[in-house]
Amino acid sequence: MFNKILCAVDGSEHSMRAVSKAAALALKFEGELVFLTVAKAVKMNEGLRRFMEVEHVSGQDAQYVLDSFSQEVLSEAKEIAKKVGVENIKTEVKVGPPARTIVEFADKNKMDAIVMGSRGHGDLESLLLGSVSHKVASLSKVTCVTVR
Repeated sequence: MFNKILCAVDGSEHSMRAVSKAAALALKFEGELVFLTVAKAVKMNEGLRRFMEVEHVSGQDAQYVLDSFSQEVLSEAKEIAKKVGVENIKTEVKVGPPARTIVEFADKNKMDAIVMGSRGHGDLESLLLGSVSHKVASLSKVTCVTVR
């Protein structure tokens, strides 16, 4: 039924709860579990450029921090899944608009389900534009599980 499960994570409390639910599903159905985090590319504006100059930080350093955070989130998710007994685990980092990137990844990789938290780190943006989980559920062709 759920041979390939995608769990979108951003390090938020809700997404880490989703990790546990996705791991339980993968264990129950002996499926493949893929953790995906969608990072934003560092966009240079004048304010960020000035801050980086004052702090002696290069653009590469800023991107490195974001990339490191993504890897930490994925590593934590993978450890949680391993602890409950999931063996077939993969991790991916993509860059782009979160909802569309998640749905496109699920389509391209023939996922059977998408599991994600109801709220992530973008709460202010979610209030103004609608939550990523709501957009994913609206756009996706596969079963979506939203974890609170």
